[in-house]
Amino acid sequence: MQSNNWFNQFKNIQRKGAFLLITLLTIFHHTSFAQNDPQLREALSIMTKASISGDIEGILGQTSPRIIESMGGIDQATKLTKELYSSLIKYGIKVDSIINYDDMDVSKIDGIAYCFIPQVLVMSMPEKGKMAITSAYLLALKEDETKKWTFINLNKMDQENINLFVPEFNGKISLPPSLEKKTLVVQKEEVAKTVDHLMKLIDESVKKY
Repeated sequence: MQSNNWFNQFKNIQRKGAFLLITLLTIFHHTSFAQNDPQLREALSIMTKASISGDIEGILGQTSPRIIESMGGIDQATKLTKELYSSLIKYGIKVDSIINYDDMDVSKIDGIAYCFIPQVLVMSMPEKGKMAITSAYLLALKEDETKKWTFINLNKMDQENINLFVPEFNGKISLPPSLEKKTLVVQKEEVAKTVDHLMKLIDESVKKY
């Protein structure tokens, strides 16, 4: 019962902060930075340091301006991100690691460089000895106006959503195949095996895309 309560609380947080999770899905202690673009690797590294230290300003500095605008501007984005961050802490949720799939190419369309980055997210749960594992895509964008990589978390987004945020994709770029949609709850000793399985599924999915 306790596990179900935690899971429901987590799902409620997901629904309330679907477009804000970019600020939290990049809080990790161990990650892969083997993307092909050196600037992209650096941007991920900056986001990591800001996220681990709880630097909300730094986190939002690496978030796509398109997302910041949709949240009502930087002040409102800061407020909402702090609230979401506090909610995760309140319910005992802690992101332990994110593994980025490290073999994705950078493409370009209408002056926008982009890269879909599959991720596996590992989180601690309030229940001792259990971990939650989920997967999602991170969309990295580098636009001519900013000349820097920023990020959009595609968790809970469909093609219609992404077309609203990035209308340049409309009718030209399709979202990659969906990853495992369920949040898996496993014992700590099963984490490595589960992550390895998900990464193999991602590899197969990416090669078909």
